[in-house]
Amino acid sequence: MSDDKPPYPDVLRNLLDTPQLLPDENLKDFFRLFDSLEGYLKPKTDWDYLVTYQATMLTWDILRYHVMRVGVLRNHQRPAFESLIYKVEVRRGMNGGDSVVRTEVNRLATQWFSDPASRSAIRVMFENAGYPPNAVEVEAFQLALPTLVPIERLIVSAQKRLDQYLKGVEKTSKASAEAARAATAKAIDAHHSGQSLAS
Repeated sequence: MSDDKPPYPDVLRNLLDTPQLLPDENLKDFFRLFDSLEGYLKPKTDWDYLVTYQATMLTWDILRYHVMRVGVLRNHQRPAFESLIYKVEVRRGMNGGDSVVRTEVNRLATQWFSDPASRSAIRVMFENAGYPPNAVEVEAFQLALPTLVPIERLIVSAQKRLDQYLKGVEKTSKASAEAARAATAKAIDAHHSGQSLAS
């Protein structure tokens, strides 16, 4: 938040001093989101500021779950790679038994994730075994699916909470609700396209 703005109402200042963020979440990103919604809503009264803050928190929940979804997929990249390369090596009839195959799988996985230049040769191994170029991503998605399903439900639930909240705001001020809908939609779209929340 910029220092040249007029002082916030005390009730809002207390909320902004202690936003409910997870330890790895960025306070500056949160304030950028709040500033973005504030720019749309142009709050004047204490109630307007509380609407802005609550819309920020509900939008933040949606963005948080999207970040979690990406994190889950990333966490499954190595197990997905290891699963695929294990199948490839077993099919190729690698000698030495399971422990030798697993040692080779670990070596190739370490290579894949630490040396991007090694990936083209390993991709050829996948293609020769009949896998598509995005086989690791597909396998990661399949492995992550049991965890992704509840996250998708959380996203839908958070979107419903935001929608219900804005319907409540609409009863008091249709203009505020419309501005909040536009601002929250823009923030979520910006997050998906990798833009700054403030842009």
